[in-house]
Amino acid sequence: MLLFSGLRRSEYGYTVQISAQFQTQLHRSAGILTEVARLYPGSSFKSSAMRVCYSHLVLAAILWAMPCTRAAVALTNTTELPPLIVADFGIELSWRSSSSSSSSGDVPHSRKKRYISSRDMMALLDYHNRVRSQVFPPAANMEYMVWDERLAKSAESWASQCIWDHGPPHVMRYTGQNLSITTERYRSVIDLVKSWHDEKYSFSYPNRCTSSVCTHYTQMVWANTNRIGCAINRCSNMYVFGAKWKQATLLVCNYSIKGNWVGEAPYKTGKPCSACPSIYGGSCDKNQCSRSKPRTKLKRF
Repeated sequence: MLLFSGLRRSEYGYTVQISAQFQTQLHRSAGILTEVARLYPGSSFKSSAMRVCYSHLVLAAILWAMPCTRAAVALTNTTELPPLIVADFGIELSWRSSSSSSSSGDVPHSRKKRYISSRDMMALLDYHNRVRSQVFPPAANMEYMVWDERLAKSAESWASQCIWDHGPPHVMRYTGQNLSITTERYRSVIDLVKSWHDEKYSFSYPNRCTSSVCTHYTQMVWANTNRIGCAINRCSNMYVFGAKWKQATLLVCNYSIKGNWVGEAPYKTGKPCSACPSIYGGSCDKNQCSRSKPRTKLKRF
């Protein structure tokens, strides 16, 4: 028999829920044992059975009377937890509206205001397409990149966690991701992504990185990665490589289709647009496979 249906989460913590089956059984037991006691007065059965019944009833009374208190394992500061622990909460926590936050402010939530402006969206998108159109050696199948709101939402969700790591894991299975962080003021959002582009000097087509890291750059220029969505968040007391940064600006860019597949080059070399997928109908714009009229729709959400 199922005694407890589980823990019920509230804005204050957790309470124990007694299953309806257990509640019904308690009432039936009490009625049956009362009847047995009436029919067989003075029997040993009455004594032992009633003790069992009373024990159940006392237990139920205690559980029903339990106050709704804060859980002993409440998340007091998710930004200080190891990345793998926080990643399990990922999108669910950060997509909560500001009106549903807990009274103590222990649970992080997403602000209604966008984490990135339309101006920064266009700047990041244009910069990526400019970098993609100027790769060397030239790309034969480089696709034009467009903004994707779902990727932007997932980037915003992760940025709101203020964790210096890739994630969450269930998103990373199908999505590429680049991160950038700074404690300094910047004049343009492009200042946050120039380091990704500079990694091209550590990359020699079609080989892997010649030194240091170059996977941010190869993700930027992965030919069939044709969608991007980014978010910027200003974090307080964020841990970066073990050090606590009092103030930091975190940029998260998510990509689809995911790039950086082991053993594959980021693109095919050749005359620009000479190996475009058929869905583009032979259209080419600035050395990239594109629809006849490349357009980027930026919608607020």
